[in-house]
Amino acid sequence: MLIESIKKQVGSNGEQGWPVVVRDRVGFPHQKELRVTNACCAVTFLWTMRDKVLPELDKENLAIATNFYTPAGLEGMVRNILGNPQIRYVILLGEEYASKDGSDTKTELTSANAIRAFFEKGVNNDRKIPGFETAVHFDKNIPTELINKVREEVELIDLNKDMPGASLKDKIRKANKLMKRLKKEPFAKKPIVFDFEEQEESFPYEGGPIIVHGTNIPDSWVKMIHAINRYGRKNLMNADTDRWVKEVNNMTVVIHDPQDTDLSFNPFLVPLTEEKINAYQEEILSPILPEGKAYTYGNKLRAYTAPAEPIKELVNTKEYRDYEFGKGPWIDANVKYLDKHAEVDQISDLIEVLKRDPYSKACVAITWHVQDELMRKHKSSPCLVLLQAMVQDEKLNLTVFFRSHDMTQGWPENAYGCAAIQKKISKGIKVEPGLLTIISGSAQIYAHYYEQVKNMLEKHYEYKDDFKDPRGNYVVEVKDDLIIVKHLHPDTNKVIDMFEGKTAKEAYTQIAHKGTSIKPSHLMYIGSELGKAELCIKQDREYEQDKL
Repeated sequence: MLIESIKKQVGSNGEQGWPVVVRDRVGFPHQKELRVTNACCAVTFLWTMRDKVLPELDKENLAIATNFYTPAGLEGMVRNILGNPQIRYVILLGEEYASKDGSDTKTELTSANAIRAFFEKGVNNDRKIPGFETAVHFDKNIPTELINKVREEVELIDLNKDMPGASLKDKIRKANKLMKRLKKEPFAKKPIVFDFEEQEESFPYEGGPIIVHGTNIPDSWVKMIHAINRYGRKNLMNADTDRWVKEVNNMTVVIHDPQDTDLSFNPFLVPLTEEKINAYQEEILSPILPEGKAYTYGNKLRAYTAPAEPIKELVNTKEYRDYEFGKGPWIDANVKYLDKHAEVDQISDLIEVLKRDPYSKACVAITWHVQDELMRKHKSSPCLVLLQAMVQDEKLNLTVFFRSHDMTQGWPENAYGCAAIQKKISKGIKVEPGLLTIISGSAQIYAHYYEQVKNMLEKHYEYKDDFKDPRGNYVVEVKDDLIIVKHLHPDTNKVIDMFEGKTAKEAYTQIAHKGTSIKPSHLMYIGSELGKAELCIKQDREYEQDKL
């Protein structure tokens, strides 16, 4: 009876069956397989590629096996366990993201540590998990006592903690041995399911890119999250899923001082630490591919696999000439020849090119292998697709394109990682780092972050009067019953354009026609001054800018 009632549940995607949430992200059972048995074990393999784990797991006593990428996944875990009270054990193993060793992660706010914190402490009276207060939200429809019931009735078996230094294969072997002997009766006589909170609608906008400028990475992140939260279109991540997001296409964030590592302002849902940033930056600059990972950006950028023979043929052909730089041994200096293929260090190659031609527009590095992507998403496709390094104003600007981007959890670390790449290149060519521009083809805020984002913005997103505009300042004056507006260069105060009209509308129409992307606060200020100037003309009073 219990198994049949579990099968009859209606999940968040409106379809019958179990798991009730994030079904399309679950590794086992497959989303089309709606498999329910009396199995009492669940396995999470965190960030490890599922192809490395699922084929090796004994399925007889396995109810569910899945990745666990972010602390926010705890609500989904609780919903799925309450929906199948036969689950009495959660076995944890796998790569803990930017950590070097699962035994040395006590201070890192990873998904693994969120799981540990939940099973150690449960939720407090505020329905928060200590240490993860801003990262995890439990739907108000799930009673606190039932959230804690999961913690009380289900045992966490932490193989990363119990077997530090062991290989992934050894941990999987241990998990299989445990599942053969673990047995326990269900903790409830029927599945427990709940409704879902209704989500606020987004504000309308014209679609396409939204451009945000910020001083450093935390400042840029808050402004960007505000833009997506307000204007992001409701969309699905994939067909046949329940993963709703707010999405902006080609979200563009320009960070003016990406090398600023001050974390005194730390607004991120999972607060970052210097150690975590350093670990991620080390990974994104390393060609090494850790065990169990489908890829790292460092491996893709610094050990990009390519056929060896065409490269050898190219650099050894007598007829070959490089008309820009001249032929030389440096041409394949950043290529490592192996038995059947070569590995190209694209970052070192960019540095080599920019040393010879600092103004080259050909300094592009990619992570995409077309041959690997033909069977779409059979493993895991890199989100960071390409980057371009360019020198302008004697500074090294870096533009990075992500095809798909988790803006709440993934973007902050990605930004610090890209800043490390920028620093590496700029140091290599002996110029200062400049702008870091991150373009996200699909910029998403996942539904399970909506409440956390709302709380964060209430705390950190503030309006500040700032009329200093990098596109210039505007001086308004009245002369002979004409409104005259002078556009001044922001650095020299030289008049670079002038507008005039008998009314505020005549003046602002000209400004609107010529001006491009003036800061909204600056536009409102100019409008208010034009209105005051027109009123002074009508009332035959003297006008003075910035005076009431």
